[in-house]
Amino acid sequence: MTRAFHAVTAEPWAILPDWLHAIAALALRQRDHVAVQAIRTPTQDPREQTGAPSDEEEAMNARRRRELAMMCGEMSQRRLDNGSGRAIVNGNVAVIPVFGPIYPRANMMTDFSGATAISSLRRDAHAAFNDDTVDALLWAIDSPGGAVSGVNGFVDFLHANRGRKPMAAHVLGTGASAAYWIATALERVTLERTAMVGSIGVVAAIPKQVSPDRDGDLFIEIVSSNAPNKRPDPTTPEGVLEIRDSLDAIEKQFVADVARGRKVSAEAVLAEFGKGGVVVGGDATKRGMADAITSMDAAVRHMARVGKQSRAKQAG
Repeated sequence: MTRAFHAVTAEPWAILPDWLHAIAALALRQRDHVAVQAIRTPTQDPREQTGAPSDEEEAMNARRRRELAMMCGEMSQRRLDNGSGRAIVNGNVAVIPVFGPIYPRANMMTDFSGATAISSLRRDAHAAFNDDTVDALLWAIDSPGGAVSGVNGFVDFLHANRGRKPMAAHVLGTGASAAYWIATALERVTLERTAMVGSIGVVAAIPKQVSPDRDGDLFIEIVSSNAPNKRPDPTTPEGVLEIRDSLDAIEKQFVADVARGRKVSAEAVLAEFGKGGVVVGGDATKRGMADAITSMDAAVRHMARVGKQSRAKQAG
């Protein structure tokens, strides 16, 4: 097993199942694995389709900015100063992308494959808050979710900054798991008619090596006597229970944050918000998971108006 694979399996994920399988396969350098092929999209760079790296980080950032600019309409646009390099300012609205799998910090996947780092989202938020030409923030989301690490802290950060400048999320295609967790921390959530939100829950991929790897190596771990739960065995009922207890604790926080953001009870989240599955478009708004169905450019125009009103109110 590769060091990258151990990194993937070392922490819980709030992500759609197919994506976790694909990320694990990529970590094992299995670029032709069926799970990897299943998540390929026509909008990806052809060089990514073959497994070759993209040019450089700034080339990826520039592509993200161009994508956002085409979605946002005809307002004047520029790069958000002092941000991650991916966000733009469209008129008076900072538009921040949350695309692809989410990781706590920048890595090869975020630099060259279009994934998103929580650290970059924080940087963009700070840049937008400190930019006097920005009246509102809009997070453009198309993500299956990602690693749990850092998400709750970022959600708390967004809640703490509610009211500083108007903030909203617009889901373009998928706002699942960790991506939906983040979206619900914002004051308004809108989505396209066919967009999917939800997948509330936490998963772990726990490896257990039962035969030599392709290099012929078999790694055996022996745990000290008083720490049997340090390496729970996923093939035993006791091990499954220990792992699930940890996941349930994280899921409880996930549900609590969604309930806080959407202003409903935790019981309502558990009963109405998909029970771990995704909910599409109008059905999501009926359940209270989102506020309205709209387009990206309409969401930008709405935030431009709300931002101007907020600035005028603060000035008055």
